[in-house]
Amino acid sequence: MLLILFFLTLLIGIIPLIILFLKKKQFRTAYGIVPFIWLTAIATLYELIGTVILRINTNYWFQVYTLLEFTAIYWYYLKVLGHKSRKSLKISLFIWSTVFIISFLFWDRSNKATALAINSCSISLFVFFFTFSYLKGLLENTAKDFWKASSFIFVAGFSIYYGSTILLFVFSQLLFEIGKYNYWSVNIFATLFLRTFLILGVWRMK
Repeated sequence: MLLILFFLTLLIGIIPLIILFLKKKQFRTAYGIVPFIWLTAIATLYELIGTVILRINTNYWFQVYTLLEFTAIYWYYLKVLGHKSRKSLKISLFIWSTVFIISFLFWDRSNKATALAINSCSISLFVFFFTFSYLKGLLENTAKDFWKASSFIFVAGFSIYYGSTILLFVFSQLLFEIGKYNYWSVNIFATLFLRTFLILGVWRMK
């Protein structure tokens, strides 16, 4: 059952990009989410071909993906938040870049766990901070039905996914003690939630 859910979660990663093509918005980076949608689709194909079929060592891939992931998320929040948060975004970019460089001290070809934990947690903290800024802006804005906006759907998806990422690393030892199945179940469900929110958000883009 978990294997079926894994492949389902993996394959729906290309659906948001397909919807963008149908809407003819696949190259409009003014929509901040577009780079992340492309990255998700590319990651889906790589994981299917490179990891599942060819069984290529994933240690290099996770470091490269982390850099691309942060870049895409940074671009999204830059577009959503605009000039008001530009200074904070620049500071966070410097801090994250420093953390990413430090993560290489804990990385090698046979062990990616520590570097992955450092990078994933730093991205999660970035998402939480600027999600708070986004929600604060919503409270100051009296617009109705804000939850129907694609930007809100994307932010909600990021919050759920990266919140789950933090919990995974905090309680990873406990989850593994209970059973490795539980650890990967949480990870797969979190990814499924994110990709579902991406589909909904892209569908509502105007």
